[in-house]
Amino acid sequence: MGRRGIEPKLHGLGTEVEVAAGMSRMLLLFATGLACNNVEGDHLAAAIAVEPGEDGTSSGSDDVATDGKLTEVDVGGPDIELGPCDAVDLLFVVDNSGSMADEQRNLVASFPGFIAGIESTLGVDTDYHVGVITTDDSAHNGVGCRKLGALVTRTGGAESSDAACGPYTDGRRYMTPFDRLDDSFACAAKVGIDGDGIERPMDAVGAALSPAAEGLSLCNEGYLRGGALLVLTIITDEEDDIESQGDPSDWYDAVVAAKGGDASRVVVLSLVGHAKPNACIPEQWTGADGAEIATRIIALTEMFEHGRIGDVCSADYGTFFRDAVQSIARACYVVVPVG
Repeated sequence: MGRRGIEPKLHGLGTEVEVAAGMSRMLLLFATGLACNNVEGDHLAAAIAVEPGEDGTSSGSDDVATDGKLTEVDVGGPDIELGPCDAVDLLFVVDNSGSMADEQRNLVASFPGFIAGIESTLGVDTDYHVGVITTDDSAHNGVGCRKLGALVTRTGGAESSDAACGPYTDGRRYMTPFDRLDDSFACAAKVGIDGDGIERPMDAVGAALSPAAEGLSLCNEGYLRGGALLVLTIITDEEDDIESQGDPSDWYDAVVAAKGGDASRVVVLSLVGHAKPNACIPEQWTGADGAEIATRIIALTEMFEHGRIGDVCSADYGTFFRDAVQSIARACYVVVPVG
């Protein structure tokens, strides 16, 4: 679907939040003294309310309301202002190896709620770029764009959508709010299970974020924007292969470099195999079932302030993505010094 008919909640606010006369003042939420460890300096995170989890609570924070409504933010005086997010680049790294059919279906089923949660939180005026890449060279992708890190416009093979998903609106190789996002994403994310069993998600990320260096300029042209928030979602049931270049610290440096050195403009969401408790790892992973613990991907995710780890074996990713909206909101709405 295209733009939804949802009123923006906080998008475009300035130095003050005006409250109509005669109305009760909304609850003021401010994460007092909470340092955000921005490489450009300390920012104070503003608390953003999001939809509650299935149990009616929000995970990991006492400063987020659970009534499903955004709250007014106390900007604390004339010397600070609210910095909104008006552009978000969402990059989905989807494992296309033989064990990933169920996980791809879960991802597709969870996406509409995820994007709706982002829109209802950031406002419908936010400009999205949505891209999908695979964990190996994509033999079924468009001609000239079958290298690792190329944005998916065509799928094929077992358990795939087996369709030409793009080019998308205006001939782009990535989706925008002017595409039918649910349908387009469902097509692109069902990349199938014909891929190599040696998964290299982080090599794929590095290539996608540095397209010129990897010969992908035409395939990924225009996707990554310097001023946009980058939301990187990794979904795999195995560890990044040891053949991949570098280690978690190298991957961190590469991702941050792609955002001009500003780690606060990156959200990393990793649906991977992790230590118990989880949904499917047996006592000892044998390779026959379950998911391999993704130690290196988890280490990377934990390096980012706005990093979240979920269970790739979960039967429903909805709760994970609903909670992830909190991280996106905090990365987008921060109180920063004026001037």
